[in-house]
Amino acid sequence: MRSVLIVSFSKISARRLHTFGIGSFVASSKILRTATSALLVGISYYVGTWIGFAWTPSGQPISTFWPPNAVLLAAFLLAPRQRWWTFLLAVFPAHIIAQLHVGVPLWTAVGWFITNTSEALIGAFCITRFHGPGKMLDSVRGLLVFVVFGVLLAPFATSFLDAFAVVITRWGRGYWPLSLERFWSNAFADLTIVPLIVLCVSNRMTWIRRVTVTSCSEVTLVAIATVLAAVCVFGFPPLSPAATPALLYVPLPFLLWAAARFGLLGLGFSILSVALISMWFTLHGHKPFPYASLPDNILSLQILFCVAVVPLMFLSAVMAESRRAQAELRKISTHLIGAQEQERRRIARELHDNLAQQLALVKANLDQAIDVSDEPLKSGLIDVADQVMGMSHATHEISHGLYPTQLEYLGLASAVKRLCQDMRSRQLVISFDTDNVPNQLQPSISLCLYRVAQESLHNVVRHSQANDVRVQLAGNDGRILLRITDNGLGFDLSYEKRGLGLLSMRQRVVSVGGRIEITSSPNAGTQIEVWVPLCKDDVPNAA
Repeated sequence: MRSVLIVSFSKISARRLHTFGIGSFVASSKILRTATSALLVGISYYVGTWIGFAWTPSGQPISTFWPPNAVLLAAFLLAPRQRWWTFLLAVFPAHIIAQLHVGVPLWTAVGWFITNTSEALIGAFCITRFHGPGKMLDSVRGLLVFVVFGVLLAPFATSFLDAFAVVITRWGRGYWPLSLERFWSNAFADLTIVPLIVLCVSNRMTWIRRVTVTSCSEVTLVAIATVLAAVCVFGFPPLSPAATPALLYVPLPFLLWAAARFGLLGLGFSILSVALISMWFTLHGHKPFPYASLPDNILSLQILFCVAVVPLMFLSAVMAESRRAQAELRKISTHLIGAQEQERRRIARELHDNLAQQLALVKANLDQAIDVSDEPLKSGLIDVADQVMGMSHATHEISHGLYPTQLEYLGLASAVKRLCQDMRSRQLVISFDTDNVPNQLQPSISLCLYRVAQESLHNVVRHSQANDVRVQLAGNDGRILLRITDNGLGFDLSYEKRGLGLLSMRQRVVSVGGRIEITSSPNAGTQIEVWVPLCKDDVPNAA
């Protein structure tokens, strides 16, 4: 008994030690992650401070572009509120060291720390309060909350305190001009930097996996065109002062291109590059507005970019919501098609395994009855047996049409070839050609192409009055091509929107990431081409 108690106590103690070890490891990992995040925020804040000093006019206390507040706001938006205080602790020494290094008085630096952190705290608290901790820049509502509270309210509420700290410590003069400069400087930084940081961190760079040669080339082209446009407009004096207003809008088409093709992330990089280039040249003597002073030029550029970028951001959000809605519709369509195929398979199995077997049993019983029946009954029983046999064949054909079993066992090429043979008649010649088609395909791709071929040939038989049809199935460049051509009457393509069969074909092809092209005109025949990617990874890009 004593030994049993000792063993039990040992097991309990070992279990507690194991649990304590796991708990301490989890706690240590959590502390390490928190410390690492705080350190990264402090380093980013320090780097952003030096960038802000680099874009500060000589002899002026307010920078034209101030990233540190935007970095802190983005960090608050990405982290739970319980960890905000760690960011403040990490930012304080980075702020004081950077400010004192360039000669800012201590009390001015302390006042700026209070206003900078207050701006980030107010913006983050209001944004998370009215939108929640989830993704906020992927929707119009979330973007509106960010612009109202993060870009407008928070910088506006703290700009007066910031200017007061500058004036009372005699680091600058002019309370109202300083407040206005500080508001536009911080608002523009929040508008450009916060979305970049939040999107890159929250998406964990998943967009890199979807990069293709085409998209990489387009990104490079947009980046080069945007930078060249900014350098040409702001780096060289205009030929005539009257041409200045028109030249300022030269980068706008490239910003629109970036917003439409690459979303808020692409727009953020583009507008940030244009803004930094334009303000850098303005600080070094180039005046986009020839008859204005340096502060007026900077203020005009800040207002211009803020007014231009907000509509583009909302345009990008609307397009992102539209793409998500289309993706959801494709997903629903795919699920409906899958459910339809499962129901067809179930009905086909019931017809084949149940009804067909019962008809075969009835046929066998009738054959036995015919053998032992008198002559007057034999003719009637033979007729009934023939009818039962016809019903059995019809059941088999219906079962085969609902779900082609040879598609599963013999492959796509053999199944389509069998389909062409079954649809051939005296009045209709169907030729079938196949080339380089893999034996093993994804079931969804095989079934999609088979259903398209089945629906197309049924339409030919019912409506086209054609006498020659050519079916081609080929593999090329990682895709499968299905082409069906007939010499029938053709049809008006406007009918496609009203035809359920053609609409079903399009939905099936889109659900597997392919594309379909239908070419037809009255009395000129019809051609249907379907391209479907072979690899599963290509499906989202193709869709």
